[in-house]
Amino acid sequence: MQQSSLNESQRGEILKAITKTVAKKFYDPQSAHEDWDAAVDRHRSEILSASSDEEFEATIAKLLAELKSSHMGFYHSGLARCTCKMALCAVYSAGSTADGPRWIFQDVHEGGPAAGAGIRSGDALIAVEGRSFRPPDHPLFAMGSTLTIEVSTLDGRPRTHRVSIPFVKVKRNQLPKVEPNPLVSARRVAESTGYVRIASYPGAIGIDVANDISHALQNLGPIDRLIVDLRGNSGGGIGVLRVMSLLTPDKLVVGTFSNGVLKSTQEMPNGSFVFNEIPVTKRGLIPLAFRFFTRLLTHKLIGKKMPITVVTEGLGDQLFHEKVVFLVDRHTASANEMLIAFAREHKLAKIVGEPTPGRVLGGNKFKLPYGYWLALPVGSYKTRGGDFIEGRPMPPDVEVPFDAREAQKGRDTQLDMALQVVRQL
Repeated sequence: MQQSSLNESQRGEILKAITKTVAKKFYDPQSAHEDWDAAVDRHRSEILSASSDEEFEATIAKLLAELKSSHMGFYHSGLARCTCKMALCAVYSAGSTADGPRWIFQDVHEGGPAAGAGIRSGDALIAVEGRSFRPPDHPLFAMGSTLTIEVSTLDGRPRTHRVSIPFVKVKRNQLPKVEPNPLVSARRVAESTGYVRIASYPGAIGIDVANDISHALQNLGPIDRLIVDLRGNSGGGIGVLRVMSLLTPDKLVVGTFSNGVLKSTQEMPNGSFVFNEIPVTKRGLIPLAFRFFTRLLTHKLIGKKMPITVVTEGLGDQLFHEKVVFLVDRHTASANEMLIAFAREHKLAKIVGEPTPGRVLGGNKFKLPYGYWLALPVGSYKTRGGDFIEGRPMPPDVEVPFDAREAQKGRDTQLDMALQVVRQL
């Protein structure tokens, strides 16, 4: 096992900084663990006595789990170890196999390391570099490495894959993440029905993914029905606005962000900065930034906080309007759940698949000693009815559980149902 580069005193400094940051920055301290200090005390001994940096990071993760919130993380600026989702462009869920509980791959994105190596939806993860994993223990994957990953079918037939994970250079306060290529894929699944799959919405403004979504639809040609596959899409930035905008010809208010909460509303508060267009090029960010900072300065001069109102782009009529199905599962999170709530409020799409995970918080990252960073939720989303949807899985209109055995046969039962539903719209 790798030895720790931190001594006990240094681990104690990091723990102290985490405790203070959670108390000050967590988006809603009242909703945090009722006895956060007691939780810190329970985990303190294990954290301070960790024999390696990897074990130290794992014990901190156990402590943060006490907050029972999404969008949390703890990592080093030189991190080389990532989750399956971040490194392989794939996600799994606990399931049963011939030799007991295993992680079953559910969403394996085309163009990612897992898919490129031959790992398929429905495969059971057996071992990574010879080390066996069973729920609830998760493997971590080193960026820039080539690993041996053993999988099996549900009835026990083994396969071994060599998976190459690229090295991803990121800013020091960001987690490295491999994005599949292509990020957006599209095809016709019936004569006049289009299918678009979106893996995530990278980038704060999302220029590239917004362009990819629009180009994918244009390349399909005229279609009068549309399935948008969001399975395995864990969210991202404001690029999701392009999907919202494609659902309606109008400029509809999505919501207003103020005091750490994005609230769905039909009204636009006086003095709001209005975000209603994703620029086509990075040059388009210049007038956007000028308008933002001019409005922000005005608010600071009068001593008021500036609300930000998000509005759809007004892209005009589409043949598929009101004949759209979103395909979702337990890994469809964050910005996608706001998208689903928006579509439901305006009756713009039907939802097919599994309940979403209820992870909708907005996050930020905070610097800690010795090169570590803490990711915390700092904002939430509230529906037009005044309900927070964090921690509340969103049920689909038509529920279709993931069927690993059918997936191994090459059949996508959730997509089959989405096709049935969209034909009836």
